[in-house]
Amino acid sequence: MSGALPRGTRLPPTRDLAAQLEVARNCVVDAYDELIADGLLEGRGRHGTFVTSGAFAVPAQKHRQTGMPAVLQRLPGDRDHVPVQDGVELDWRPGQANARTLPLEVWRNACREAGRHLPPQGYGDPRGEPSLRHAIVAWLREHRSVRVDPDQIVVTHGTGHALHLVAQALLNKGDLCATEDPGYAGAALAFNRANASLRYVPVDDEGICVKRIVNPDHSPLLLHVTPTHQYPMGGRLSGPRRRTLIELARTHGILILENEYDCEFHYAGTNHPPIFASAPESTLLLSTFGKAVSPSLRLGFIAAPTAAARALAGLVEGERGHVSWPVQKIVEMLLVSGELDRHLRRLRRHYGAMRDAIRQRLRRYSDVVILRGDEGGLHVVIAGKSRPFDRALRQALRSRGILLDDVGDFATLKRDACGFLFGYGHMDQETLQRSLDELEGCIQWVGRNLPRHQGNS
Repeated sequence: MSGALPRGTRLPPTRDLAAQLEVARNCVVDAYDELIADGLLEGRGRHGTFVTSGAFAVPAQKHRQTGMPAVLQRLPGDRDHVPVQDGVELDWRPGQANARTLPLEVWRNACREAGRHLPPQGYGDPRGEPSLRHAIVAWLREHRSVRVDPDQIVVTHGTGHALHLVAQALLNKGDLCATEDPGYAGAALAFNRANASLRYVPVDDEGICVKRIVNPDHSPLLLHVTPTHQYPMGGRLSGPRRRTLIELARTHGILILENEYDCEFHYAGTNHPPIFASAPESTLLLSTFGKAVSPSLRLGFIAAPTAAARALAGLVEGERGHVSWPVQKIVEMLLVSGELDRHLRRLRRHYGAMRDAIRQRLRRYSDVVILRGDEGGLHVVIAGKSRPFDRALRQALRSRGILLDDVGDFATLKRDACGFLFGYGHMDQETLQRSLDELEGCIQWVGRNLPRHQGNS
């Protein structure tokens, strides 16, 4: 017996059924109403309530149901999950910032000032709050020698969102794009999602190898570069290469996507203005306040030619991808009040001292390790001078539970990539010294235990 009632069966009156089940009549009435709404029962007035002629019987299940939708069953289970090791205290991965250096009272004042304004009735301007864009224009003019109009600024959720907007608004399927190798993986991801083709261009100590961007067969329509502090290797694009790149872009009609992810921090060498300042018609400038305050703000911006800014804003409007209004107002207050400038001066002294400490501690090991990318930014690259030493050093660090990123994680030719990233943007002096103690201990251990002929190969 399945327990199913045949079609057309008359059900007991609600009062009688309630008495049989010893429940309140309202419970039965609610149940009948729900079944009528589902089309399983029909009420015929004084004649009673009946099983509808169109009701279907639920077949008996021959197989045990999982209770989970099929699409969720494809997700990895617990056995495929790799948990973070217990007791990990040192995280050297880049992309973090030390928000504790911002005075709490400064943050509170910015939040309080933002709270004096009511939010817009809708989503707001897709380019970003007009007053914030005016503040960004003033900041770019003073600090980066860039002159733009507020209508050329589009506020974004950060670099990843900016890359998404550019790829979706400006690229067609099959368009050829170029990016650095090793390079920022977010650029390649955004281009791939737009179904573009990719060309990987090698880098060296002077940044991207400009002469490798164009070949006789095909030149890219769009090029992503990190000229101020190449990500991840840290090289700065030299003056001659900047001029060559601008001429190349103008000759071949290439749009340069210039990513200034940590341009605020410069310690040595020539501090070039952005490529955008010299070639505004051929460049989109991406920047963020994540390193100055905190990545969790999720706020950055694009400076673009007017037509491109209009297209990007149109996509923001269509996707309802507007940046949080309160966050925009808080950053505006930090800019307008001058507190962000004061904070950046404190940060440059703080990070400059940390960079000097790294250089000093590693100088004594210059015969076995190489330090790159220390002229600016919030991370450096450390590599063993020989491949065996490099591999052994990374293994020793990981064995101590230290979280770090390999250069190979950002390269297409992983076999040629050596070294790892040492991100110190989130550290205080105590954490930095502990990190350097661990690094120094591992360098010494590898030097003692690696066979001498391997260490020199």
